[in-house]
This record gives sequence, C-alpha cells and structure tokens, in this order.
Amino acid sequence: MTSTSRPLISIYMPTWNRQQLAIRAIKSVLRQDYDNWEMIIVDDCSASYDQLQQFVDELGDPRVTYIRNDYNSGACSVRNQAILKSTGTFITGIDDDDEWTPNRLSVFLEHRNKLQTHAFLYANDYMCEGQVYSQPTSLPLYPKSPWSLKLFFKRNIVGNQVFTFAWRFKESLFDVHLMAAQDYDIFLRMVLQYGEPFKVEEATQILHINHGEMQITKSAKKFAGYFNFYRKHKHVFDRASKKYQLFTLYQIRNKQMSFRTLMTLLSVRNTKRLTDGLRSK
Repeated sequence: MTSTSRPLISIYMPTWNRQQLAIRAIKSVLRQDYDNWEMIIVDDCSASYDQLQQFVDELGDPRVTYIRNDYNSGACSVRNQAILKSTGTFITGIDDDDEWTPNRLSVFLEHRNKLQTHAFLYANDYMCEGQVYSQPTSLPLYPKSPWSLKLFFKRNIVGNQVFTFAWRFKESLFDVHLMAAQDYDIFLRMVLQYGEPFKVEEATQILHINHGEMQITKSAKKFAGYFNFYRKHKHVFDRASKKYQLFTLYQIRNKQMSFRTLMTLLSVRNTKRLTDGLRSK
C-alpha cells in the first residue's frame, strides 16, 4: 500500500479537566477500522491530568501524542497548537467529551475525492443524553441539514467537526479572539475560500450532551462571542441572514425586544422562532 492509498490522517483533540471523558474519546479513536492516523492531544493546563497522562503513557502507541501546557491559553489556541504540529495529509478533530463510531475515518476517506471541489466533509451524528447504550445505532440520530449556503449564513448546520486537507486547516486556523462560534467561524471562512462542503449521510460520531436541546448557553461571554462573530462576517450575509443572526443575538442575551426592533427583525423564520419560544414558556 502506498501513502496515496493509505494517507496519514491527523486528529486534534483539545482537553481541559475532563480526564475520564478524554480517555473515552481516545478509546473510540483506537477502535477505528482505519489505522494510519496520528492523534495530537493538547491539555490546556488541567488541574487534574495524572490519569490521562498515565493512560497515554501505558498505551505505548506512537500514534498518540499527549502534550500538557504550562498555562491555560483557551480552546482555540490549543486546537491551533495541535493543528500546526500535525503531519498528516488529512485532518479532523474530536471534542474530548464525544466519541466516534469505528468507521468514521474510513467513511470520510471513501469520499476524499470530493475535497478536490469541496471545502470539507461533514457527517450526521448520534446524540446521547446520558443513556446507556450497546450500539450507537440505538441512539437518536442527530441529522444535519442538507447543504445550503443561505441556511449556513443563518446558523451552523455543519456541527463541531469536519474532515479536510491538513493544509487548509493550517491556512485558516481558529480565531483566538472569538469567545464563541469558533467552529462556525472557521468553517464559514473555509467555505468562502474553498467552496461548498460535501455532506456524508452516514452518522459516525456520538455527541454527548446534558440537556434536551443543542442550544447556546445564555451568558455574557457567549453573547460577546457571537456578537463579534456577527460583526466579523456581516458583510457576507444577505438581508434575511442578518435578521436571523440579530434575532439569535437577542435570544442569547435573553433580552426582550422593543416593538420597533421586533418589527425590523420580523421574517418568516424569526416569526416561527418567536412563536416556538412563547409556546415553550
């Protein structure tokens, strides 16, 4: 087998104070049916890390690298640190509280030819809300929307991880100045630079969540992050997308809109969101 037929895939994983979850994530990578990969774990100065470091040391697997920083620099910085250390032809990431199905890498590799004309690949996920499961297929499916630039201008329909050429990630990198929407930001920049992505229909990742909906945490930090994201990209959004994004900012801030603002932001989509919000109260 040549390096072309069996390319090296780099996997980046930032982690912080989640030893047991991080070990679970690593184990799911070790179970991959495609074995030519390298995993770069960057620990953002966790207070507790002994078990994680010991687990990696005892693996004795040269494909897995564990780096613990001496100071906390934030998720974007450690992601970039791992990405810049990668040596693979392709790259993807995993959050330390998620898992992969054993065929995630091989499924993406089957569609690698799409990267000649598409920015990146993304796939459906399974969703786990704390339940015990034997097979991922027993979990609820979290399907991603079919690709639409108009829809992507309104919200992140891609998710938290993509698969693409490593050089594209190295040229893009995560914006360390954003406190929220970091994934959305880098994926949007890739789309604008390299073209639309390609969606793989198979579900290959398990998202572990602790709430009933995948929603933005309503906090000052989240609001500031998404506000800066909006200011950074509003020049590419059409009028409908700007209305949607501004409505989202009000939702994140949990601030009641004046009648004038409501009329300004009113659209078919926002009206449905407003109605759904009132029903849930």
